[in-house]
Amino acid sequence: MQNTTSITTHSATCVSSFLALAEKIKKDEIDIGNKADFLFRGQNTDEPLIPRIARLKPKGDLKKIESLLIDEFERLIPPFTEFEPRNQWELLALAQHHGLPTRLLDWSYSALAALWFCVNETPKKNESGANVNGVVWLLKTSPKDFIHFPTKDTPFTKRKMRIFRPRSVSRRILAQSGILTCHGRTKEGKFIPLELHSDYKNRLVKIRIPAEGFAVVREQLVASGVTRASLFPDLDGLAGHLQLRYFHH
Repeated sequence: MQNTTSITTHSATCVSSFLALAEKIKKDEIDIGNKADFLFRGQNTDEPLIPRIARLKPKGDLKKIESLLIDEFERLIPPFTEFEPRNQWELLALAQHHGLPTRLLDWSYSALAALWFCVNETPKKNESGANVNGVVWLLKTSPKDFIHFPTKDTPFTKRKMRIFRPRSVSRRILAQSGILTCHGRTKEGKFIPLELHSDYKNRLVKIRIPAEGFAVVREQLVASGVTRASLFPDLDGLAGHLQLRYFHH
């Protein structure tokens, strides 16, 4: 079910204007009786809201490859982790966390964490060599969007997007207030971007972050305690934070 009506779009040039905008949208929702949570996703380029497995070029039939990926991951992980997934939802979350292409998409309950993921790197460039703006997506959730456990459903039996809150397989998920959306396929086997799906597009808001403002916003986030070290509470995060602090980015 696709609809090409334009998404509600705003712009924010600093942390305070970004938060003020998010707060206004939240107040407007509460005023009409919707008290459900907001989810946020930061991207340094304006790309479709589809999972990574749908953005890669498969070496064969994608449905078969997805099944093979998960089966092989489950078979080979025991020597590498002490975390034992209790079901396929947790298995898929673990795979996503460690970089395997899955049908999951990362979001956060934290608006500031999402903003950091938007601006943490230097802006990308388009084909003309011009810097590209980043975006933070805001999703107005509904209680029916969430998976409630225990459930007989698996990540592969739902055609519609569903939200689930994984167990914290690492300190990063907890630090980033991480939450995941699980995306279903159409009968034809395709993943439909959320911003083109009639069930979700009216609940999405896009907040543009101008490329020329990335550095300023990063500095403001650091001053607010939102850093690579706070969002990645491990040695990798600390090293990345120190590099950003002492070298031009």
